[in-house]
Amino acid sequence: MRICDVIGWVDEVKPNAFPDRVKLEWLNALEGRVMAGVFLLSEAGVAEYSYKYPRDMEAELMVKQPHDDMYGLWLCAKVDEANGEYDRYANSSRIFNAHYANFVCWFADVYEPARGHAAEHAPRNERAAL
Repeated sequence: MRICDVIGWVDEVKPNAFPDRVKLEWLNALEGRVMAGVFLLSEAGVAEYSYKYPRDMEAELMVKQPHDDMYGLWLCAKVDEANGEYDRYANSSRIFNAHYANFVCWFADVYEPARGHAAEHAPRNERAAL
């Protein structure tokens, strides 16, 4: 999913006054969390992937379908938080956290990132050939 697609979707389902630049910063925070906490990249590796506004608005985000819906859910929660709508933020965060946890469990089960990068993140069922 492209950055501009996520931001466009959020602007449709949760109209807000935040500029794209701010929403891109929020997406960068989530991408960093995914890269460091799930993909287990080093701090230097995470820094390489920081998206810049407006240059990278067409860039593809790291997490693909069927788990890419977490990006829009993350932005919805961040909009609620920034607007001071804390009851909505609590609900939005719970929904995001459930989707994020689902992605983390799936990724850990399929790719076993703690084993290192020897298999270059090949799915477990393809490792026998490596």
